Amino acid sequence: MESDPTAMSLSGVKHPTLAELKDPAHPAHVSEHLASCSMCKSVVHAANDDDASGPIALDLPKGLVSENAFRWPADPIARGGMAQIFLGEDRRLGRTVILKAPREGDDLPAGMGELFQRRVSAEARVLAKLQHPSIVTIYELGKATVGWPFCVLERVDGTSLRDRLEELVEAESKDGEPRTRERLELLSNLVAIAEALAYAHERRIVHRDCTPNNIILGKRGEATLIDWGIARDLDGPGDGDITGLTDQPPSMSGRMVTISAGTPPYLPLEQSQGRAADPSFDVYSFGITLYEVVSGKPPFDWRAAENQAERERQLTAFLEWLKRREPTPPAMPQDPELSGIIARAMTPDAAQRFTADELVRALKQYLTGDLVFSHRYSLTGRLARWSRRNRAVTVALGALVVFAIAGALVWAQLSRAAREEAELRADAAAAKAYASERERAADEAMREADAAKALAEQAQREGRSSDELRKDAERKKRAADAMRKDAQSAANQAKGTADEAVKKFREAMKQKEEAEQVRNVAQAERDLARAAQGDAERIRDAARTAQAGAERDREA
Repeated sequence: MESDPTAMSLSGVKHPTLAELKDPAHPAHVSEHLASCSMCKSVVHAANDDDASGPIALDLPKGLVSENAFRWPADPIARGGMAQIFLGEDRRLGRTVILKAPREGDDLPAGMGELFQRRVSAEARVLAKLQHPSIVTIYELGKATVGWPFCVLERVDGTSLRDRLEELVEAESKDGEPRTRERLELLSNLVAIAEALAYAHERRIVHRDCTPNNIILGKRGEATLIDWGIARDLDGPGDGDITGLTDQPPSMSGRMVTISAGTPPYLPLEQSQGRAADPSFDVYSFGITLYEVVSGKPPFDWRAAENQAERERQLTAFLEWLKRREPTPPAMPQDPELSGIIARAMTPDAAQRFTADELVRALKQYLTGDLVFSHRYSLTGRLARWSRRNRAVTVALGALVVFAIAGALVWAQLSRAAREEAELRADAAAAKAYASERERAADEAMREADAAKALAEQAQREGRSSDELRKDAERKKRAADAMRKDAQSAANQAKGTADEAVKKFREAMKQKEEAEQVRNVAQAERDLARAAQGDAERIRDAARTAQAGAERDREA
């Protein structure tokens, strides 16, 4: 069964000495060790080479720890262009560490092995100047028995920003829903990387390869910038022994352009031309990284090449894109503030870019709701930004406005209801007064009817003619009927007014009941008037009969 190439060796067997590795007749333990140790195997190949009969002469200090202080796995967990990474164990402290050694192999061109070893030792010197929570920590620089250096680095737990972005792209492609919230959460985590770059720039260190591949995200939101292998110490003595070996000056014709350091599509044009390292390189690379975090892809669509010819074609297209300086679409069109920050970080004109400190300031202002110093705001934009920053005050003011409007509406409604109540009360009072007046008129009619009846009775007793009295009684009866009709109409009006009032006010109900009582009284009085009319008619008939009898008696 095959073993895990990343597993550490727990046997505790030390690496053979240089004399044992150079001895053609390898003892059994050396042969067994060579079968599982690629680094010692490279030493054997170098020992058999006539041009490499001794250790490589590097300017390394004395007293460095040797490779025997660590347990090395059989194979590296990663290989880069210049180095290979091992997940090892420090035997002295019992902790897991990252061991970064120069890349080795027979396929390397002449002189590249020495270059890679110098790069490793230069990285150790750069990291020794940096102590920051978001920068990988170097524990020490080691020196193998055969002479090659290696770095002992902090093991950073987490996942790379590249893997996280690929997860978001995959999730978005499955359901078609943008992961805006998750991307903005990444943005808040990456402020620490901007702070790390600002810290490094204060110490005259330029990373030159700030890409999603070199940013590790921890479980608790922490972010760490790793792989300082091509970093440049602007005050260091590396220009003669490292820079000159790899950096090429810009071609005078503009046709022969060499990528000396960096990763397309994250490096600016001036870095692709091999110009002297500058902190603006890191700001541009980090700006491209932020653009990809927010929008989901970098401005230039760089794809992994399957062969060297395809890679060269894509590299040529990328360099032409850099030279054209075409306007880049906003990273997030619906958010001009954030898009403006990213656009200024990756502007082609290095003089117009943020410094790392300015970029940190702009990102923090954006994330905390402050006005971004580099953004031009309209009045409405300032008000919107202020409201987002002062949400509690905004909510309170909004509530006050709503309450004021609601209060005004309620006051207007109550005022209208009060006016309607007053009108209804006035109408009810007028109806009641009118009904009372009609009631008095009906009473007067009844009194007149009673008077007519009394006159008729008196006429009967006295034998007087009752025609005029009958006519007068009929006239008064008609007047009483008209008054009763008016009283009935007034009662009906009072009832209708009271019905409308009862829907809104209880007082109108009482007035309705009073109007109904008035109507009942009027109806009773009408019945009495009718009875009086009947009596008057009977009295009249009796009077006529008595008059006729009297006339007969007089004639007789």
